[in-house]
Amino acid sequence: MAIEGIFDQIGGFSRFQWLMIVWVYTFKFMVGWSTMILSFATYKNDHACIVDGMLNRSELQHMSESQIWKIAEEGINNQTLINVCEVNDMSCESFYFFGKRRTIVSEWSLVCDLRWMKATITSIQFGGVLTGAVFSGHSGDYFGRKKTLYSTYLFHTILNIIAAYSVSWQMFAVMRFLLGVMIGAVLVIIVPYPTEFFPLQWRHIIPAIPMWPLGVIAFAGGAWLLEDWADLHLACAVLTVPGLLGYFYMPESARWLATQGKEKEAYAVLNKMAKVNGKKLPSSAMNTIKKISSEEKKSRQGKDYTYLDLFKGKDTAKVTVIVGFQWFVLSTVFYGLSFGVTSFAGNLYLNIFLMSAVTLPANLFSFLLISRIGRRWTCVGFLALAAAVSFACVGVHLKAPNRLAKMLISYLCLTAKLGVAACWTASQTWVTESYPTVTRSLGYGFANTTSRVGAVLAPFVMNLDEMPLFAYILMGTLTLLSTISTYFLPETRNKVMAETVQEKKWLENAVIGSSDEETRIPLTS
Repeated sequence: MAIEGIFDQIGGFSRFQWLMIVWVYTFKFMVGWSTMILSFATYKNDHACIVDGMLNRSELQHMSESQIWKIAEEGINNQTLINVCEVNDMSCESFYFFGKRRTIVSEWSLVCDLRWMKATITSIQFGGVLTGAVFSGHSGDYFGRKKTLYSTYLFHTILNIIAAYSVSWQMFAVMRFLLGVMIGAVLVIIVPYPTEFFPLQWRHIIPAIPMWPLGVIAFAGGAWLLEDWADLHLACAVLTVPGLLGYFYMPESARWLATQGKEKEAYAVLNKMAKVNGKKLPSSAMNTIKKISSEEKKSRQGKDYTYLDLFKGKDTAKVTVIVGFQWFVLSTVFYGLSFGVTSFAGNLYLNIFLMSAVTLPANLFSFLLISRIGRRWTCVGFLALAAAVSFACVGVHLKAPNRLAKMLISYLCLTAKLGVAACWTASQTWVTESYPTVTRSLGYGFANTTSRVGAVLAPFVMNLDEMPLFAYILMGTLTLLSTISTYFLPETRNKVMAETVQEKKWLENAVIGSSDEETRIPLTS
């Protein structure tokens, strides 16, 4: 019996699996909040230029904001002081920012000569996410899923508190890099870890649960209520604490323990799952675990797997390269639109909400389709949709009147976000199914790494404020190329997840769907 069969006999998708969702996968909710803080923190309010002889700090203390606006609008010699960097060849001594929002832009006057820091800090954060994705893949396969996930989530909580008390934009940038490292680490483990507790027919449910968009929607509400970048960090830290308590209850992955030769521990985990689900562990469970352990020892022969193993063999290398490019594209477009939300017409908080809410139907569509038409056609279809509306943005930008163009482009960008989000949801299941247990974290980590490269570049190459036409052309070109390449990925629907590299080769064309045990590929020879 394969471990998939044991999962079916001890309850399939039951109470224990729900606990995994509540205690583990909800981490993604707060990671979504934490990641998107910069979409508010880098928002630029209108500002007034303070120069010698016109507007000084002592005068401002005794004036209402409307009075300041009126004086700044009149300016000097009919030259406005609003949103400028100099007046009559005189550089601004400092700036007054209108509105109640406390952002890092208003905190450290990141305008004019320092305006480049907005995009740079966002890229610095995703440089951290990239770093976290690299080390977490190794850590998850070497130290285990549980230790890697909970340790990085703990540091994520601590760093949010420290970030809230940043005294300069330089310190804040360092904190966002370190937070990015923890975010990247969590995102690499957060799907493979709980997925390894689910039976075959329910594996696709984990990526389809909209924890990320719900977290960003909650963040939009938090930003509307708090309107303070530091308070948003503190709120994030407080809300992450309950999730850390799961460390004392949730077990390590039984699949991972079995491949590491920790047979008794793996058996104890399966037994715990059975008890929680109100079932009895089958007598063959230990034999199955021993077979997995034995097969992995033969396959490994004392070696530790590295990212190089993802490129060994023609089929594995093809999957790795195509998935890597696909996730690079998805991330570039996804985060380019997410952090470009300030360029859309309308209310900032509503735009953040809509850009997040659109991923809810995307997750639902993906969940319904991947078990019916498969992972490949789901991704191909939604990537094609994103490509089509991206090129439509080009036409609207060039031909439509300015006011109408802004409205239409907002709707088209929402549709593009839906397309890439739906494909990304399907692809998360796809990637976890495409690699055996011994390299699953590495495979998922590599995909996350390439996606973070896209996220690092997104604030610059997808700059919707300063070069929208280039951004729309790039969106369309990248999603079209990914549509074509994704077609050549092998389908994994209804196929057993392999435990070892050797078993992966045996399972290349195995299809689950028959009740006849002889039609299933055996775990070992």
